[in-house]
Amino acid sequence: MHDIITEVRVFPKENLGKTLGFANITILDKFVVKNLRIVQGDKGIFIGMPSNKRKNGDFIDLFFPITQDARDLITSAILEKYNEISQNPSAAG
Repeated sequence: MHDIITEVRVFPKENLGKTLGFANITILDKFVVKNLRIVQGDKGIFIGMPSNKRKNGDFIDLFFPITQDARDLITSAILEKYNEISQNPSAAG
């Protein structure tokens, strides 16, 4: 696993439209980020960051990577675990 992302838990879901599931990641064994969405987009699977809905209906991300490298690290860690679980459902979590 990655040095920065020290744990990945994936929770596949069905019947949620384009949402394939959710993930939690642990960073440096010190911080947990919950409710990252695994989404089937037009150009492939991507990771949606946890967000809250504002009163005006817009969503604001609560956690987000600042650099593309950080986004890629999060995406690859989650998709690696998602693909592992897809091939072996007993590996969930």
